[in-house]
Amino acid sequence: MKKLFALCLSVLLIVSALSGCGDKIVRPTQLPSASSATEQSPAAETADYPVALTAAEIANFQTTLSSMENYGFLLSDYSNVIDADLYQIFYTGAGMNNPQNSSEIVNAYLTASGEGNPDCDATVLTTQQINDFLMLKTGHSLSDMKSTLGWAYIEQYDAYLHFHGDTNYVPGVCIGGRLIGENLYEIEYTFDGGIYDDNSNLLTGGTVTVKNTGDKMQFVSNSLH
Repeated sequence: MKKLFALCLSVLLIVSALSGCGDKIVRPTQLPSASSATEQSPAAETADYPVALTAAEIANFQTTLSSMENYGFLLSDYSNVIDADLYQIFYTGAGMNNPQNSSEIVNAYLTASGEGNPDCDATVLTTQQINDFLMLKTGHSLSDMKSTLGWAYIEQYDAYLHFHGDTNYVPGVCIGGRLIGENLYEIEYTFDGGIYDDNSNLLTGGTVTVKNTGDKMQFVSNSLH
């Protein structure tokens, strides 16, 4: 899976759980517009596909896809969501809070590793948190996913730990979309200023496919260009 880098912002120091501080994506100046949650098009049951989304519907997806819990799904290529990059999805916790005993988990890791306490934030997630999130967003568990999280694992607490200094927040700006099947949407987006992949290729945006399951949205695929 590709690790993506922001094009036009200064890089902040971060720390990985295993190796210390390094360079990663930083927050862009572009902010998502405010609107309500994603809803299904009123024409979904009767219209032939594809059906172009209205400006209001696109604005709804803008808010949803730009949230801390969802933006990471836009930062890797996958034709099947089980191939999505877990490192990008969970970089800052995917909108979840650290568990209440996170300081205890951090101390246990530092003691076991013999490393000094880095001057960076720690994101801590339990396996249960990760599994619950993935089931909600993809319909799959952590064991189903093909990529590895790449965080330090603390077996005593069944939890994962990641030190970092930046936010990794690079939201897409929704520019269009369509209903392509029952409860199935294709959304086009751009990255303000673009981002780089590992091979220094400039990526300007992509197309993500999502589906509505009840009142929840799940990711299906994503194509970057």
